[in-house]
Amino acid sequence: MTTASAVRDLLVPHLMGRLSLGSSAVTVTGLEVVEHGRTFTLVVELEASRERWRVRLESDRSQMALFDGVPPYHVVRSVAHEFHVALFEWWDTKGSDRRASKTAERLD
Repeated sequence: MTTASAVRDLLVPHLMGRLSLGSSAVTVTGLEVVEHGRTFTLVVELEASRERWRVRLESDRSQMALFDGVPPYHVVRSVAHEFHVALFEWWDTKGSDRRASKTAERLD
């Protein structure tokens, strides 16, 4: 079984730094994986539009494949892409979706 730290290391090359989707862009400055038995939370610190945020993105059970030894590259890339999309969904709805606003905290 792979550790949360090892899973973080797998995701870092795909999720750290400047990310964009459409006309939106954020810079991910921190990434942490917190395991909860059969799921995990990806805690992302980011900067965008002169704001700093900490966002908690919950995994689903299929994303736990990252904890199975050494997952194939395509699995890592697929899970990273899912989190990339979820991060931008949060960014686009944080001001209007009550659920999205509960998953993050503004740091500045």
